[in-house]
Amino acid sequence: MKRLFRAFPWLMLLLSVSPVRAQDSAAAEDTSVVTRAELQGLLDGLNEQMQTLQADTDKLKKFKFSGYIQARNEMSEASNDSVRVSGSPATITTPNQSRFYIRRARLKLTYDSSPLSQAVVYFDGGTDRTIRLLEAYVTLLDPWTPNHDHQLTVGQFNVPFGFEIERSSSVRELPERSRAENILFSGERDRGLKLDSQWTLNLKTSLAVLNGAGINSADFPNTDPTRGKDVVARARWTQGTWDVAGSYYWGRQVTALTGPDVLTDKTRIGFDAQTFWSLPAAGGGSLRGEVYSGKDVNADSLRVLVVAPTTANPNRLLRTGANREHLATDMLGWYVMAVQNIGERFQAVVRFDTYDPNTDLEHDAYQRWSLGVNAFYDGFTRATISYDAIKTDVSAGAGRFTDPHDNLWTFQIQHKF
Repeated sequence: MKRLFRAFPWLMLLLSVSPVRAQDSAAAEDTSVVTRAELQGLLDGLNEQMQTLQADTDKLKKFKFSGYIQARNEMSEASNDSVRVSGSPATITTPNQSRFYIRRARLKLTYDSSPLSQAVVYFDGGTDRTIRLLEAYVTLLDPWTPNHDHQLTVGQFNVPFGFEIERSSSVRELPERSRAENILFSGERDRGLKLDSQWTLNLKTSLAVLNGAGINSADFPNTDPTRGKDVVARARWTQGTWDVAGSYYWGRQVTALTGPDVLTDKTRIGFDAQTFWSLPAAGGGSLRGEVYSGKDVNADSLRVLVVAPTTANPNRLLRTGANREHLATDMLGWYVMAVQNIGERFQAVVRFDTYDPNTDLEHDAYQRWSLGVNAFYDGFTRATISYDAIKTDVSAGAGRFTDPHDNLWTFQIQHKF
């Protein structure tokens, strides 16, 4: 027996415990004992809670919040410690262009309600504007192709023309787009419907029907004065390290007057191309260019041919003898840009862009050289410093023209989330 206890010491401990008498156990009710039925009910309750939590989590996964903030400092040669009074009635503006401000503060909500549909709401704010709705659209994906190669979008979205319009400001290498794009597609967005089709791995087409005025239109920001709609078509071919695209835009533009309005053609033809490379020591680089051509309402023509309303005369009329067809002129704009990464944290960029609102008129073209360096602080934050050398002709009288001092330094910190 002693040998048994030495081999199994726990047996002595077990035998030393006083046995509970059967009659005492039967008489006393142990409330700590959980029956199998109670345990099963507890597990069922926990399982139901987990299923509810999983369903709520799956719904939240369909929401995606993103956005970015661009805090900027600009130092312009055109700055001046004064104010300017102009117009009738008189308005006071400041010519100073050296300042700190918020260029863009944007928040985007994407909701993937199902594998076949998506909704997007996109808000924008900044120093020069109140918070506004930038984009709001619903996209339906086709159910008959494995990769949903055909997508129909309805709402307010980017105009599918060219390359830089649809490229987000958060990934663009320079602070602003080209001059031609800013003039021809101010705000970059319009309302309508769009059909995107990926026919092959190389070929993609876009076709859109739009109101035509655009969201930044001064006369028609929320309405469309023409019964006919503007049409946009684009085809892009991608082949490895390069791609090319052609775009066409046709529509009609209304110049609002007191009395009969002026209706002119609005046509735009665009071509763009990009090529990409990678250098062993430096990293990736790209070269891209884009051309805009066509007919568009000329802001200078509006100032010359249209009498602006004043307090004394609230009417907006064509000047006596003015030809209304001259409100729209042939225009031409283009840019070329080269980008080169320098290691993993730095990037250099140079661009030349120009825009001529009236190809039949001299001394009205805008030209700009832009140089920039990007420094990536982390995966979310980027610092940009750029210099814009701008050339424009301003009449100095007696047939002479001068280039005003308006070159611009820009320092920007951007954070994406």
